[in-house]
Amino acid sequence: MKNVLYKIEHALLNKGLINKEQLDKAQDVQAKERIKLEDALVKLGFLTYSEIVQFFSSQYDLPVIDLDKTTISPEIINLIPAQLVKKHHLLPVSKDNGVITIAVSSPPDLGFIDNLRFMFNADFKCVLATPENIKKAINKYYALEPTETVDTLLQALKARESSQTGAEIEITEKLQIETKGMDDEGPIIQLVSLIINKAIASRASDIHVEPLSNRLRVRYRIDGVCQEADVLPKQLQDSVISRIKILANIDISEKRRPQDGRIGINYQGKDLDIRVSCLPSIYGESIVMRLLEKSTILMNLKYLGFCENDYKRFHSIIKKPNGILLITGPTGSGKTTTLYATINELNKGDTKIITAEDPVEYTLKGINQCEVNDKIGFNFPTILRTMLRQDPNIILVGEIRDAATADTAIAAALTGHLVLSTLHTNDAPSAVTRLIDMGIKSFLIATSLQGIMAQRLVRTICTNCKEPIKYTPEQLLEMGFEIDALKDFSFYKGKGCIKCNNIGYHGRIGIYELLEMNETLRDMTYRMAATAARLRRLPWR
Repeated sequence: MKNVLYKIEHALLNKGLINKEQLDKAQDVQAKERIKLEDALVKLGFLTYSEIVQFFSSQYDLPVIDLDKTTISPEIINLIPAQLVKKHHLLPVSKDNGVITIAVSSPPDLGFIDNLRFMFNADFKCVLATPENIKKAINKYYALEPTETVDTLLQALKARESSQTGAEIEITEKLQIETKGMDDEGPIIQLVSLIINKAIASRASDIHVEPLSNRLRVRYRIDGVCQEADVLPKQLQDSVISRIKILANIDISEKRRPQDGRIGINYQGKDLDIRVSCLPSIYGESIVMRLLEKSTILMNLKYLGFCENDYKRFHSIIKKPNGILLITGPTGSGKTTTLYATINELNKGDTKIITAEDPVEYTLKGINQCEVNDKIGFNFPTILRTMLRQDPNIILVGEIRDAATADTAIAAALTGHLVLSTLHTNDAPSAVTRLIDMGIKSFLIATSLQGIMAQRLVRTICTNCKEPIKYTPEQLLEMGFEIDALKDFSFYKGKGCIKCNNIGYHGRIGIYELLEMNETLRDMTYRMAATAARLRRLPWR
């Protein structure tokens, strides 16, 4: 609506309510006194507020209400705090089916309505009244005390979240850091903590704090899908982002370069790490916080979702004394979780394990962990070469990104070490061709590679609201299934409930494609005949 309001003067002229000379005078007064155009027109005596309200009503198809003849109950008045009513000169009138009706003297912009929806978790619609009537009604129903907008926002947020979770988070060590120079210091600290608290309670894996042209959007990634959680006023953007950067030990004065940091928190007795990434954008710095829980990352292999046959095959590979096991898949597919679960399985007192990670996500007991630091030349190949002089049994390489890392990993595998690593490919067969494309000799791949596992994470149906559903044969064919193969299967869908936020899904589980190297595959790789297409046609599954 804001994009339309700048054309008000043209609409007033077209309707003959004012002439060009009157408009010019009103615009001069508007600029000098910094008031609205309608206030300037009334001040000069060219129009009355009643005429302007009737104009807005016809222009924007909004009803007009006479507040002198309207009785508003205390329950409705208490819906919106007095300070917000006074600041924005509005009045709650009624609430019906979750929709709050407010009286305003001119149509508000859409960003303001979005902020109200966020603050009060309800839809809003507007009716028009003259400024005199609104002011009179405010004086009648409210005893006002001035306070800051951020306090009102925080009050509304706390009211919303108290009903959803009684848990509070404690940000260890850094919560008490002074944030000098930051406006509304106390409320902003609480607001950021509340955003993190809500994300953890919602099972979010990431928090996205995204500056837009007229607001600050907060989204959570839950079960792999981004969901808009909150919309904050634009004026809070700098304070919120600065608070996050302080917690993460990021330089708040640097706003032109990407930066990374980390926050440690304790939630209901559980230790969590939050990896913070800061990226400059055209509307400000975009922040992404990845929530990592140690108890999740160190889960047992049995709970990753393997079928019984794949679990046995995978377990036999990681028990081999040497060779390379690759975990493949896109970002966010759970590769790191699988690697840590594997290391957790292999971490015995008689086994020495060394890792090279970028960055080290969690500190593991009994394991030697190294973090990549490219600034001083401490990269994957350098760490791997040094590892070989440390007499390890098992080596974990966070990611094979280039030929130098791959060559060193293969050399480690051929000299009696078990090497675990990740590779970015879409499926298991593509990993062989990816290594060849890097320039690795085919005979080295054939002799060192023990297995490749591709994986994805898929959402699971909410068990609290799942219900049976039947699909027609045509629908099953469209999904790519063979009808006869599914005749004895039952299908379900999530109806949507409070537990799953009315989405129908709750949680995720891994699906896997495990390629275990055998003599046939080694021979094909050696002869450079192991293209992804040919490997897919073989019965290795």
